[in-house]
Amino acid sequence: MAGYHPLLFILITAVGAAELGLVAYLIHTFDRDGYPDGKGGYTSRDFKARLDYIMFCACWTVFFGLAYIAFMLAGALFFLASIASSALWLIMTVIFWAVGAELFRQVREGGDCDGTPAISLCRELQTVEALAWTALGLSAFTFIVSLFAIGSTRRKHGYRGTYYDYDYRY
Repeated sequence: MAGYHPLLFILITAVGAAELGLVAYLIHTFDRDGYPDGKGGYTSRDFKARLDYIMFCACWTVFFGLAYIAFMLAGALFFLASIASSALWLIMTVIFWAVGAELFRQVREGGDCDGTPAISLCRELQTVEALAWTALGLSAFTFIVSLFAIGSTRRKHGYRGTYYDYDYRY
């Protein structure tokens, strides 16, 4: 089961990087042209705060996702490469993305972008929300897989073990 962790962390990091790029573009555009008001009486200031929070979540995911990929692939034998450490990071990431996705859902204008061009503000904001929910789902799934890794494949070392056991005897 632990063999899938690098792939799952790569997917989480890729979704975070896509979110980071899109949100950075939107923040740049809105800083230049002004932020829209959100739905339901939310102000442009609320909208900006929620976009900033999604940006934080994306930065968090990309930075730590790349770090854990490097730890796993290098087979580092210290706490940061342990299953427990990555499970802790994953539960924090799940919480961050759940809060971010729900807060952004509340403020995002519209829901149906029928009749709008393929590249429009409506579709870009819809993509921000979709990527946030995707990052949440991938993080939650990877967390569950990590729990199985702790319980089944790490009987020898428990939660302190790394994702891979290396036999250094040649």
